[in-house]
Amino acid sequence: MDKSHFNTFIFSNANKIYYYVFCILKNSDRTIQIVEKTFEECWNKKKELSHSDLTPVFKIARNLAKNEVHGKTVSTGNHNHNAEVNPVLVHFCKLLEELAPIQAEILCLRSLSRMSVDEISKIVGLGLNNVQSMLAEARKLVRAKVDPKGILKEFSCHELLTKYYAGNTSVEEEEQLRLYVSRMDLSEIPETDRELFLMFLKIGNSEIPITGSDNLRDKIKEIQTTKFQRVMAKIKKQSK
Repeated sequence: MDKSHFNTFIFSNANKIYYYVFCILKNSDRTIQIVEKTFEECWNKKKELSHSDLTPVFKIARNLAKNEVHGKTVSTGNHNHNAEVNPVLVHFCKLLEELAPIQAEILCLRSLSRMSVDEISKIVGLGLNNVQSMLAEARKLVRAKVDPKGILKEFSCHELLTKYYAGNTSVEEEEQLRLYVSRMDLSEIPETDRELFLMFLKIGNSEIPITGSDNLRDKIKEIQTTKFQRVMAKIKKQSK
């Protein structure tokens, strides 16, 4: 993969990587640092990357984030370490707090990063059936947290919701549900599910915090500058 293709590939998917790492670390500054390291490792392995396969990129990000978790105590109490963090993303992370870490990862990879069950299986190292059942359970737990009194009493009123909470919907079918919620006022979609899908839409349509985005661009520029170019730039600066 050449420099031009690499930059297009990485930056077009930067938000997805950021959301995933943030859901693990709950801290935007540390998330940006891990995403920077992910970019650097991907650049070093660019010859092994495909223009259409995000799986190795997410595996790199996951390993780096998990090492960060093991190396430091990640606070779950204060999510807003960066004032620019999307409040809807912060709210989503709070909904995940009582889930097992692997459940939270799988839900984030599916709902925010839009990865297929097969891709998620490769990223987290679990079988397809395990991923599917964990996805179904995580969806039900989050829905119950949003609407504890109406736990799954209404979801069967729409055929896609039944499949959704069983973990059997395709990415395309889930996009249909998002479109139903965003474009139409369908009475058969319960209010709880509207709230959840609108939350995913709001997160998906938001950008990485501006400061973080600038840092990532600087990091890309840095890792793509050759040693010779850095030396020449230093000499030029000293001669002024």
